[in-house]
Amino acid sequence: MNKVDTIKFFFEYFDLKYFLENNSPLKLLILAAIVCALMLFAYIACKLLKRNIIKFVQKDARAEKQGSGKDTRNPAVPRMDKTRFSKLMHSALILVYLLIWGWGLRQLVIGPIYNTAVDSIFTTLCTLAAIRFVSILVPFYMDTSMRKHGTDLENSQSRSLMPIVEGLIWAIGGTFLLDNLGLRVSTIIAGLGIVGVAVGMAGQTIIKDFFGYIVILLDRPFRIGDFVILSTGKSGSVTDIGPKNTRLLSLEGDIIICPNAEITSTVITNQGDIREREVEIVLGIAYSNPMPIVRKFPDMIREVVNSFPQCRYERCCMTSFGTANYLFQLIYKVKDEDGDLDAFMNTQMEVNLAIQEKENQEKITGAYPTQTILLTDMTPPKPAQD
Repeated sequence: MNKVDTIKFFFEYFDLKYFLENNSPLKLLILAAIVCALMLFAYIACKLLKRNIIKFVQKDARAEKQGSGKDTRNPAVPRMDKTRFSKLMHSALILVYLLIWGWGLRQLVIGPIYNTAVDSIFTTLCTLAAIRFVSILVPFYMDTSMRKHGTDLENSQSRSLMPIVEGLIWAIGGTFLLDNLGLRVSTIIAGLGIVGVAVGMAGQTIIKDFFGYIVILLDRPFRIGDFVILSTGKSGSVTDIGPKNTRLLSLEGDIIICPNAEITSTVITNQGDIREREVEIVLGIAYSNPMPIVRKFPDMIREVVNSFPQCRYERCCMTSFGTANYLFQLIYKVKDEDGDLDAFMNTQMEVNLAIQEKENQEKITGAYPTQTILLTDMTPPKPAQD
């Protein structure tokens, strides 16, 4: 029986007299009124719920800002994406509409064959609507969680994971739908399992790197632009995170391509969130400098370091005696708001040059290798007698 014959059979099989005998016009009118009332109630409830949730989120954000005295989050990132939330509520409303219509049709007496057809159709539609709802809910939840930390899903590497997550949701939902429709999916699943084992054995390295990529996206040990140091000795700024490799830009300008499996199995030092970098320098001044200058030297260094607004002076004290000089240990910290290593190195250079200029201005003799020879007897030896 082709499709045309099937549709013709459905129309010819329908018995209008049987339908009206078991479903009076009054019953149909009341049922239609109840369905319309339920749909209107669901629409109004959805609108009120949506508006109240948005107001609650905005009120909670204002209360948090007033309670802390300042907003620690990024002001450019709202607490919730209204567009995603609207799509979520719209998909939920469609699912409720389908459930109401399904309940209404189940109240009618239309014959066994039509009951089976209606059940199959509404099972399919409700399952598809539920899958769509879940596929919108998961990205919305992830985006809302990220916004608590000052970022969103669109500006993070986790957005690359969304197609995979949505694909898994639709695959699981499709399998559930086919099983409910009476189709045997066990054979298909077994075949896919055999293919998966074969592919896994053939590409173990690629699969390890891909799962490493998923771990990096979920755990977020670093972000694009962070300067990282691996325990393997590799270091550089993260420029790209791909499904197989992560690319680093070294200080020498070289592109370092690291497999994701290697990155997830090593110790990572992330310097991207450093707000202050500590500098430790050993300074030496010669023993020939007067003692008042030596005692005044730490105060001079403090004055030099404090002249830079991005620097915070810690201490400068004499630690030991060198072979030809007094040795001072200087420690200060440099603010690094943007994680810019070049700016930090330039600041350290400027501080060093300023210290040298201060020593020249105060006529302080710096440290340099010297050697003193003490002669105790200047009498020349007598010539040997024959």
